[in-house]
Parts: sequence; C-alpha cells; structure tokens
Amino acid sequence: MSTLRCIIVEDDPAAQLLLRSMIEKTPMLTLKKVAGDALEAIEYLKTETVDLIFLDMEMPGLTGLQFIDLLTHKPYIIVVSGEQKYALDAFRYNVADYLLKPIADYGRFMQAILKVQNLQAGNQKKTTSENSQLFVKVDSMLQSLAVESILWLEASSDYVKIHTDSKTLMVLSTMKALEEKLPQDVFVRVHRSFIVNIKHIQNIDAANLQIGSKIIPVSPNYRAALMEKIRIL
Repeated sequence: MSTLRCIIVEDDPAAQLLLRSMIEKTPMLTLKKVAGDALEAIEYLKTETVDLIFLDMEMPGLTGLQFIDLLTHKPYIIVVSGEQKYALDAFRYNVADYLLKPIADYGRFMQAILKVQNLQAGNQKKTTSENSQLFVKVDSMLQSLAVESILWLEASSDYVKIHTDSKTLMVLSTMKALEEKLPQDVFVRVHRSFIVNIKHIQNIDAANLQIGSKIIPVSPNYRAALMEKIRIL
C-alpha cells in the first residue's frame, strides 16, 4: 500500500504538535504541510495534490465544512475536533473518520488511518476498471482515448499536451484537472509540468526518467510519489 501524503489544517499550535508527532511515527503517512487556517490550505492545494487532510472544524475565517465546500478535488478527510456536535454534519460530507481532541489514543488514530487505506484500495480498483477509456475535448470535438495509450502529459501555457503512442492532442485544461481524472494507480505527477504513465517508463535516474526517446525531468518534490508507484526488485 502506498504512503498517504497528508496535510494538517488546524489553528491550535498544541493540536498541530500532537498531530505532527502521531503522523511522524506512522510509516504509511508523509506530512507535506501544516496550515494554520483554511485559506492557507486552499492556496497550498492549488498547486499540490494530497491524499489525506486532518481537518479542524473551528478555525478563524472559514470553518472546516466551508473549507470542504471549496475543494475542487476532495482528498480523504479525517476531522479532528474538540466538539462532538459537528460529527453528523461532517459525515454528511463523507469524511473518512471523526476524531475528538485531544487525541490520547494512538490506537484510535491508527484505526482512522487504516480506514482511509481501505477506502483508497477500494477506490483504486474501481478507478482502474471504470476508466480504461475517456473522452477529451479537442477544439469543438470530443475524441475517444484509451487510457493505456497515454504515454505522458505535458503542460503548455493554458493547454496540456497529451502524448499517446500514435498522436499528440492539445487540450484546453490545467494539469491538476486532468490529474484528478486519471487512474491514480497508473499515472503519477513527476514535475509541475509532467504527468507520466508508469507502465511506459523505461529508465529512471536521479533527476530524469525516459519514455521512448523522451527525457522527462523528475522534480525532487515529486520523486517520492514516483518511487512509491513503481516496483523495485
């Protein structure tokens, strides 16, 4: 099972510290960001993708539920709140779990993480089976595209170039929007400008990978996610 990239969205320093300590001793979690409020987290998520958010309900500015409403891509969410009263509303938003502060029981924390892992495993199987084909809008026409034929995607100004084994398509979109629609078990972002199909990678070195004759840079920020997706003997 791959590592879950997570962020903390919490304004209380003591709660931040406790969550950080639990995350850091949990091998299947990688902490990417601690945000003191929802607006800071939203700015971070405009350019970065995570798998899991630890979310407080009562914060200055936006509440936890208002924050969830603003997410275009919804990772798994574990609510961490000092109040039980928000639980019903939170589960209506399909959060993965609801933990009460202060979190004194590491076993309960691990139950929540294992629940997220099980949800992720089920969704990845569903994603792989349901998304063998997709349609992309090129000019004014929707074109059918087999997912397995995609080699890599490349950002190009306001467009994304989709390179396949037979052609290159120019799509008016953002990398983040396309990344969210691709099967997560097959595609991985390796650079702010590149998403690759791991099944077509031929070689990987410290700073690049190769697909066919194309050398694609691998950013240090994305290398860990790439290495988690590939099998190494």
